[in-house]
Amino acid sequence: MKGFAKMIWDFAEALKRHGNDGFKHVTVTEYTTRMKTCVDCEHFTDSKSCGLCGCHMPVKARWRTSQCADNPPKWLATNGSKGKEGTDTDPSD
Repeated sequence: MKGFAKMIWDFAEALKRHGNDGFKHVTVTEYTTRMKTCVDCEHFTDSKSCGLCGCHMPVKARWRTSQCADNPPKWLATNGSKGKEGTDTDPSD
């Protein structure tokens, strides 16, 4: 897992990207797919965090601008090309 300072820096960068994208979320379908991938991953922890990046995955998987920290990533950021926000219920509801 990354050091705490690096995790804070990476979170700030991710939040900036998320804000620049209008704080949009993926569809429920995409969120469910991402979370299933995470839960099945060897880096997923009991605290629902990623052992590679340290992120809390129920939050990270919701953001359109986020992607898996594995190399290669197991899921990628979307820019709306996989579905228009609003065509599915927001996963935070």
